[in-house]
Amino acid sequence: MKRLVIICQIVIIILFVIKISFLTETIQKTPIMSFLPLDHLGQAIAQTPAKTSAPAALKDVTDDGLQNERNLLVLLQQKQKELDAREGSCKAEEEKILALKKEIMEKIEALKALETQLSGKLETEKVNESKRFKDLAKVYEAIPSQKAAAMLEKLDLKTAAGITIQMKRDRAGAIWGFLPPQKATDITREIIRSSSSGAE
Repeated sequence: MKRLVIICQIVIIILFVIKISFLTETIQKTPIMSFLPLDHLGQAIAQTPAKTSAPAALKDVTDDGLQNERNLLVLLQQKQKELDAREGSCKAEEEKILALKKEIMEKIEALKALETQLSGKLETEKVNESKRFKDLAKVYEAIPSQKAAAMLEKLDLKTAAGITIQMKRDRAGAIWGFLPPQKATDITREIIRSSSSGAE
């Protein structure tokens, strides 16, 4: 039975060789039978061992044309991991920035509320200061001009200017007549400065 299997294998090999010779056209001129004479066929059968020989060595599947593709795939996977890590880092940074932005916006809102509160207080203070200057202006208008000028001369520029602005023109002119020229000039400058800063 084993001999029959071996003979079948040899016949298959012969048929395979014949097919190859037809395809390659290299053996077209030589007769097929002279390529493998029949008397050698018998010798081949006789010399064939009873056991089949070990299968041919397997080809290493990694030693093929796909190795470059495998290397490229590994490289792409590494790049993908790097990009994923960068994306995670960018998302973390973005979350930090959003948290900081939220915190800044909250502080801006708190500052706006504080500014509104302070401007209300500042406006109230300006109104109170204006009322105080009006009251003082009435007092200075009631005092004789020479004495009022001596008192006005000793005040700081801001207070002297504030009182003078609230006085009636003719009464202020009479008092200024007794002020030293440099003090009158300094008070005038303070009036102009406070008027321009009040206009802003």
